[in-house]
Amino acid sequence: MKKLLVGLLAAAAIIAACSSNDTTSAPPVVASVTMVPTSDSGEVGDTMLQLRRAVQLAAVLKDAAGNVLSVIQTGQTVDWTSSAPTVATVGRDGIVKTVATGSATITAAIEGQSGTSVVKVLDTVFVATVSVSPAPDSVIVDSTLTLEATPTNASGDTLVARMTIWTSSDTTVAIVTDADSLGVLPGNTAVIQGVAAGTVTITATIAGVSGTDVIKVKP
Repeated sequence: MKKLLVGLLAAAAIIAACSSNDTTSAPPVVASVTMVPTSDSGEVGDTMLQLRRAVQLAAVLKDAAGNVLSVIQTGQTVDWTSSAPTVATVGRDGIVKTVATGSATITAAIEGQSGTSVVKVLDTVFVATVSVSPAPDSVIVDSTLTLEATPTNASGDTLVARMTIWTSSDTTVAIVTDADSLGVLPGNTAVIQGVAAGTVTITATIAGVSGTDVIKVKP
């Protein structure tokens, strides 16, 4: 039994010795960095509008043989920088956030290699008109009606509202039930509740431009 135990210990020692002589392979070397996409655009504008304020970029890493690498394989991290942080900033996840109109070159660098993407920040979205529907309409006292405000640009294209300010010309006749204390609601719809018989004008304002709807409240 002792001979068997000694033999097992000796075998274990030999295996351990062999394992300690193994050398870990060196991490792959990054030979190129390609940005995807190589150019893109975002928008800035009024906070009331839902604009494309973020751009997602990706850095594709390859070795000398053209094999795609991950940052885990390299053991390094990608360093993201913007040539114009006052125009666009970039996070370590490659998400670019627009700040002001202009152009910025976004660079992704790792192991002495880098790739770039040019991001143009546009400010061409303006609200020309706001229409409120259905108009005209009516609601019964203590009942509700949903109104929708639709912003459009000068070309007649429909825009997407991030927020809308709703007001009632006479809150003793009708109120906006789901708005905050300043009358602001996310999106472009509002719930109007009849309070007392009469006529009231409901106004929806998006990016400084207003549209109205005359509501008759019936008893």
